[in-house]
Amino acid sequence: MRVARSADLGALVAERREQRGLSQEQLATNAGVTRDWLARFERGKPSVTLHRVFWVLEALGLTLEVHDDE
Repeated sequence: MRVARSADLGALVAERREQRGLSQEQLATNAGVTRDWLARFERGKPSVTLHRVFWVLEALGLTLEVHDDE
């Protein structure tokens, strides 16, 4: 999936969380964030803290790769 905005990454996380049968509360606990923070992240709010984004990705077994568009 191409991620160009915070909303794209939030949508990806929500999709993967649902595929794994996790509630927001369960993923938040696993990632060490609050459910409210996770809900804002999944909605694409750009004010989320970047290090917490990596905690959530790690809890889902995801990694982030950055590629040059050239």
